[in-house]
Amino acid sequence: MIAILGGGISGLSAAFELKKAGKEFILLEANKQVGGKIQSSQQQGFTLEHGPNTVLINNPEIKKLIEELGLWDELIFPEEQASSNRFVLKNGNIEPFPSGLKKMLKSNLFSFSTLLSVLKEPFNKSKSATEDESLAAFVERRLGKQILDDFITPFVTGIYAGDPYQMSAKYTMNLLKEAEEKHGSIVKGAFQIMKAKKLENEKYGLPKQKIFTFKNGLQQLITALQHKVEKEIQWEAICTKIEYSNKEYTIHYEQNGAQQTITAAHVISALPAFALAELAHNFAYGLSSHLDQINYVPAMAVHFGFDTKNMAFPEKAFGILSRNAEQVPFLGVLFNSHFFPHTAPKGKDLITVICGGARYPEIVDKSDEEVIEEISACLKSLLGITGEFELTNIVRWKRGIPQYEVGYSKIESEIDLYLGAHHNFKIAANFYKGISVSDCVKNGSLAAQSFI
Repeated sequence: MIAILGGGISGLSAAFELKKAGKEFILLEANKQVGGKIQSSQQQGFTLEHGPNTVLINNPEIKKLIEELGLWDELIFPEEQASSNRFVLKNGNIEPFPSGLKKMLKSNLFSFSTLLSVLKEPFNKSKSATEDESLAAFVERRLGKQILDDFITPFVTGIYAGDPYQMSAKYTMNLLKEAEEKHGSIVKGAFQIMKAKKLENEKYGLPKQKIFTFKNGLQQLITALQHKVEKEIQWEAICTKIEYSNKEYTIHYEQNGAQQTITAAHVISALPAFALAELAHNFAYGLSSHLDQINYVPAMAVHFGFDTKNMAFPEKAFGILSRNAEQVPFLGVLFNSHFFPHTAPKGKDLITVICGGARYPEIVDKSDEEVIEEISACLKSLLGITGEFELTNIVRWKRGIPQYEVGYSKIESEIDLYLGAHHNFKIAANFYKGISVSDCVKNGSLAAQSFI
């Protein structure tokens, strides 16, 4: 028997692999629905994403999953102009996010001295690869503070919602770190690494346009997976204790007020770090204490639907990211109906505002009325929106996004140490081996394949 703990995208991907192979397994899900933070809803003709808004086809595992579920022809790729048109808020002004050197030279985001520091970067001395350096320290050392403040910080905030002064450079922007370690320079190395990655993508037949969604939102992927493994799912099954003896795991869980127990020869944990830490305390204290150190920042998605004619902002855009210095209540603004027009009725626009994170965690605890008032006032001023919003919706995640912070290498080493000594236990979750949805699909699939 194989036990999968948690029915997010990692656990479901693992379950699908086991199902295809005809393996006996059980999936314990604590909630009434699977999918974790991947949730979509339809309200007043708008399609809202409660968690991730887009997913990337950037590894063979997610491409294979979509194909095997029969969803390839259901994919919706973004409107090209809008998806490549991205902005940063600087000193209250919405500035285009430069996508290349030529645009950097013309950009208001960068001064002449900053551009000069980029040109000088290949001549900067490299640092030891063994040192766990914060992302902020790494970027300042290689490229200067303005690149950090105006370029890197908004970018990584949009992914991790974290603090660059706490985030590990190695685990959050490894491409830049790898460029320094292998080539002695970000400028010289990044292009070579991206070229190699492009060749790898071509080898696996990955599409050039990697961002996708579905007509009914990303939950369509979850629904398809659920239908494949539904018989093996135990709903509202809350794990309370795990014991390890004679190379087997005894899992205790509560379901419908009754205590249940199963014994599994193999376990795949797709639980958040804090949940696994609590369970592992009984059978792997060292692992538990290290998992407890993983920080989760809160996140909140706030949706606004309104008449297109009521917004003065003229650009067809993917979104706007904000710098730390801006006095705004958001991390980023996504123009969903610009890059995915089907998410709003004709003549309407849908915007998703991402809030919280390490920068403004307290907003998640404010009332709905306070949140809507604060953010709508900001949007009306920033984007020239007039009139009333037709739709407002708030989704809160108190423990939203795991942070790969300085010191994570010690946590990873402890995880690897336990997994290396216990080959019948696997971890597939976004706090280990990658935070993106496609990373989770890959890690869940590989965990299951190791038991086949």
